[in-house]
Amino acid sequence: MKISEPLLLDSNVLVYAHNEDSSFHSQALKLVTEIIRGEIFGVLSSQNLLEFYSVITDERRLDGPLAPKLASGLVNEYLFSPFEIIYPNLETNKIIIEMLKKNEFKNGQVFDVFLVATMLSNDIRHIVTANVTDFKKFDGISVHPL
Repeated sequence: MKISEPLLLDSNVLVYAHNEDSSFHSQALKLVTEIIRGEIFGVLSSQNLLEFYSVITDERRLDGPLAPKLASGLVNEYLFSPFEIIYPNLETNKIIIEMLKKNEFKNGQVFDVFLVATMLSNDIRHIVTANVTDFKKFDGISVHPL
């Protein structure tokens, strides 16, 4: 992938990178590896790390989920890796309110709104995801398929 700007990885990319049974495993692992090597400027949000932990420890979502101790170790490794970690800030809240006023988001879509608002308030404009259609509805970001 050739993008010179910061690139946020959606939570599903992290899950696939650590799930050898996924059809996306090799692509996701390659991308994570390129970021760790410094070939790509990779970004994660605190939300991504929580979602990643939630999925990889959930036996309803994965065959062979990870034990919490192992999963928390992986989260810690990401926290101290070359990935830049971004966090919500005061601007995030303003962006969320504006997005919710303009659109009729409902249910779990609010988590995508929160992620995109966190991206925009941290000047991140690119996301890689396996759920391209979930993010195509947002202005101000470029969505790249895994």
